[in-house]
Amino acid sequence: MQIDYFQFLNSLPETPESECSYYPERRSKVKGFILRENIPLEGLDVLFRFGFRRSGNFFYRTNCSSCSHCLSYRIPLENFEKTSSHKRLEKINSDLGLKTSLPQIDSNKENLYLRYQRSRHKGIHGESDFEILETMKYQMYVGSENSLELLLSKDENLLGWILLDIGKETVSAVYSVYDPEESKRSLGNFLILSSILWAKENGFKEFQLGLFLPGHPKMDYKKNWKPSEILNRDTGVWKKSESFLPDYILENGPNGDKRINT
Repeated sequence: MQIDYFQFLNSLPETPESECSYYPERRSKVKGFILRENIPLEGLDVLFRFGFRRSGNFFYRTNCSSCSHCLSYRIPLENFEKTSSHKRLEKINSDLGLKTSLPQIDSNKENLYLRYQRSRHKGIHGESDFEILETMKYQMYVGSENSLELLLSKDENLLGWILLDIGKETVSAVYSVYDPEESKRSLGNFLILSSILWAKENGFKEFQLGLFLPGHPKMDYKKNWKPSEILNRDTGVWKKSESFLPDYILENGPNGDKRINT
């Protein structure tokens, strides 16, 4: 499926500016569209390769006026190999069961989602159970016709899961949830590792890890997943992260705020 990168982006509307969810002192806006019909798998590949994310039935990519610190980050699966730290992570979690499933909401997921959000993102998605679970429903399950879940459990108890959008050649991580009381297991990283290995074993070419914000306390961890590529949004070309980042940081500053302060 051939679609011109610049023509497509220029055809999309953008939202008004609002408070950035990563840097509250900055202003954010996105370009995107609502998709209410199922999309061909090749179309998903195109969107992911153009740096788009999905939340519900809304496909978007950031388009901020003075900050470009949300970098699209992916793993080329052909070159991915487990490291010694990955093998240690597998050993720590060798007692867990792992399975895939079609997306569905149940009471176990709702309870775990509530605990996870209140532990790690208090107040972001509201305070009441209803508000938080409505966010879960929209964020993860609306528009998930081309998605799968990877679930972790121990003795039939759900410890975590990750929702994956599935294209023809590309897998995109939408959101992960895990037991905040199992910190020694590093379940967030184990869900990512398990998803990457699943995607590679099933013949996919790329694993989209979402937005990478260098230096951000919650989003900097993605730099540890290698080999990696970052989308140059000015050209639409993916570049190896080790060649992209030095020039990007020189131009934008280590926190992406050089253009804001000039």
